[in-house]
Amino acid sequence: MKIDVNEAAQFLKEHDDYLILMHASPDGDTLGCGHALCGALQRMGKNAKAVCPDEIPEKFEYLKKAVKPQEFETKTVVCVDVADTKLLGEMKDVGDAAELCIDHHLSNTDYAKRTLLRHEYAAAAELVYEVIEALGVPFDGALADCVYTGMATDTGCFRYSNTTPQTHIYAAKMIECGADFGMINYVNFELKSPGRIKLEQEVLKNIRYYANGRVAIISVPLSLVEQINDIDNDDVGALANIPRQIAGVDIGICMKEKKPGAFKASMRSSDKINVAEIGMLFGGGGHARAAGCSFYGGTIEEAEQKIVDACCKACEENP
Repeated sequence: MKIDVNEAAQFLKEHDDYLILMHASPDGDTLGCGHALCGALQRMGKNAKAVCPDEIPEKFEYLKKAVKPQEFETKTVVCVDVADTKLLGEMKDVGDAAELCIDHHLSNTDYAKRTLLRHEYAAAAELVYEVIEALGVPFDGALADCVYTGMATDTGCFRYSNTTPQTHIYAAKMIECGADFGMINYVNFELKSPGRIKLEQEVLKNIRYYANGRVAIISVPLSLVEQINDIDNDDVGALANIPRQIAGVDIGICMKEKKPGAFKASMRSSDKINVAEIGMLFGGGGHARAAGCSFYGGTIEEAEQKIVDACCKACEENP
C-alpha cells in the first residue's frame, strides 16, 4: 500500500520497538537513513535499533553518534533505501515482514505492507528528512550528519544529474542544524587508504573498452582483494565510478567477485543510457544513472561477457 509522508509519520507514532533494516553492501544513503530514523525515534522515547546485514565501513563510524544501543524484542520492522528484500542478504526473511518501507528506487517491489516511495528524489534521505520533520523531532547535529550523508553520497557530493533544487535546500537545512559537512565530504569523497590507492592502480591496468569506447569495464577478482591489505568492501564499491570518468564512455562497469561463483556488476551511465533497465534484465535494478545486478555460477569472465553484451546492445539502441 502506497502512503504519504504524514501517513508514515502517523504509523511511526502509533507503534514501537523498531528494527530498522539497511541494505547489504551498505552505502551512505541507507546508513544515513537508518541512523537518522533510529535516532529520531529514540528521541521520541521509543525503542529502535538500526541493523545492516553486512559490516558497516569504518568511515561511517560518526553516524553512530546519533543513536544509543538498546535491547528489546522487535515488534515493528522498517526498511530504508531497500528496493527489494533480496538486497538484505541473510536478513531477507526479516525484511519480508516489513511493515513500512521508505525508499526512492523506481525498481521498488512493493514488498512492505506500507511503502513511502518518491522515485524522483535524489536520495531516500530526503524522504527521511521529511518524515522526521512530520514527527516533530528537532534536528541536532548528529541527526543532521546522518541525513546530509545520505544526500551527499547518493548525489556524488551534489554532482550527479539526480540532484535537484530540493536536494540543495534540504542539505542547506542540515548545515543550519549543525551537520559537519566539511568532515563528511572529506571522509566520503577525498580520503583514501593506501590499500585503496593500490587497488585503483591495479584495476586501471586492465580496463577494457567496447562499443567503440562507449563501454568500459574494470574487474576486481577475489585474488586481487586478497593480495592487498587495508581495503574493505567500501573501497571496492567506490571503484564503480572510475570507468565513467573517462571521456567518451557512456556506461562504466565494475565487476566484483564477492565469493567463488558469485559476482556483482555495478554500472554508471551518461544521460543517454538507463542502466536500471539493464540491471533488471539480470534480476537487479537501481537508478537510471546508477544500477547493479548479480550473477551466480561460472567464472568472472563469463559474468563480464553477459553484462558487456547487454551494455553494448543498449549503446546500439541509443546512439
